[in-house]
Amino acid sequence: MNFHDDEWKKKPYKIKDITRQIKKAVVAGNLRELQRKSSEKFGKPELPRIHLDSDGTEIDDEDYFQTLEPNTELIAVFSGEQWIDPTQYLTITTHNGEEINNNDVEKIHLKKLISLLSNNKCNMSILSEPDLELLSNLQPDSFADVIGKDFIEHLKEASSRILDEKREAFDTIELLKLIGKHQGVGRQSNVEHRPFSPSSSTTSLSTMSSFSSNQQ
Repeated sequence: MNFHDDEWKKKPYKIKDITRQIKKAVVAGNLRELQRKSSEKFGKPELPRIHLDSDGTEIDDEDYFQTLEPNTELIAVFSGEQWIDPTQYLTITTHNGEEINNNDVEKIHLKKLISLLSNNKCNMSILSEPDLELLSNLQPDSFADVIGKDFIEHLKEASSRILDEKREAFDTIELLKLIGKHQGVGRQSNVEHRPFSPSSSTTSLSTMSSFSSNQQ
């Protein structure tokens, strides 16, 4: 297969992330080119697995890839992610041009999340921080008639714990970046620094943030 063959075979595809919230248009002549362009579009260092959006079929065969129709909808699944059945998502729409107020939108979104997690609790690991925060602030009685109070309380506790872990991890990473930058400057100036202790990372960052606020 030469360059001109690939150019002749190029077709447009609609590629999405696993949440289906981010959609990109990609033109590619072969599977590897589609993977490479998907990595660039989503800002990822590694090549993703490519799945059909409709049923989750993983496309790992070049011959099968060439049978896809133009504008086929695909999902880019990166390391640590998994394809999610689209039927688990509820689409929020308006009827006859009527607007849905914020409270209704939030309630519909929460129902979507609860439905997703009731089918597979492991899906909680891919939720965004705003979604985890919504779940952690749930009132146990608010959806008890839909799924049961015990399940809601479990969601509330688990989402709060995962949210805290994500925030602590983010704080640690940010502190490591700051320390790495500071140590890089220090090495240039031949200044010695005390070794970093990971156990104090979160506390240190909070202290730095508090100090910064007090100085303003």
